[in-house]
Amino acid sequence: MSLDPRDLRVGASYESARADARSDAIELRRRRRVDLGDLMSVVFESRETLAAAAEEALRSERIEAPEKVDEEAGRFGLLLPPAGGLSATLFLEFSDAAEMASALTELEGVAESVQLEIDGSRVPATAFPFSAAAGGAPPVAYLRFELTASQREAWIEGARVLLRVAHRRYSASTELSDEQRATIAADLLPAAAAEGT
Repeated sequence: MSLDPRDLRVGASYESARADARSDAIELRRRRRVDLGDLMSVVFESRETLAAAAEEALRSERIEAPEKVDEEAGRFGLLLPPAGGLSATLFLEFSDAAEMASALTELEGVAESVQLEIDGSRVPATAFPFSAAAGGAPPVAYLRFELTASQREAWIEGARVLLRVAHRRYSASTELSDEQRATIAADLLPAAAAEGT
């Protein structure tokens, strides 16, 4: 799967729509963001959230050349959820750089400790390492969750969904709200429909 670069607005096309686009993206990310204790948050990504992030990156880097837009679309496309699964971005919530540097050392491997629990069935995350994020954002890890057909069905039907982290230095668990669960369930519908045919 990839983002189609033709769907990304750049230059004047994006500038004219930016205020509304950012407002829409902020609202979408709000419904997809799950706080995981005091130190972490997770945003479940979709084609729409990643396209919005790509457009902002193109704007901030002043990229309009078609070949560079293609590269950026490809880079963000790598973060798209796998078929029938989910992808997410893990953020560490620190405002002080020194505090963050210390926490990164203490929390080494924390991304590999994240898991979903869907109606009692656990789904460990596959983690891609922390990297420096653009624009001064906190460091992130990218997570993928491979769900079984029964886990997808349970999620879509409204089962209890928990997001957990169980690291030797940090543990937290959060139950997704009805709004979060329903928003993210929409990502699973195409795979569930294909399984039903």
